[in-house]
Amino acid sequence: MCDWEEFQFVCGHNSSRLLSYCHFARTDPYHQCFGVKVIKHTWVQNVACQPCIDATRAAAMKRAARGGR
Repeated sequence: MCDWEEFQFVCGHNSSRLLSYCHFARTDPYHQCFGVKVIKHTWVQNVACQPCIDATRAAAMKRAARGGR
């Protein structure tokens, strides 16, 4: 059971980060864990995720290029 932390963004997306491997994943040559994913921490972010920020910026630039309509 590897330990993970989860980040929740205001856009509704989630992201996970590995904190530590379990014993089985540490001894496996490819660090494969077939156990459950244990979320140790959940962090609520007050911003959108990076792909959503990039999409919003691209849409704004496209509107600006068309003349702001």
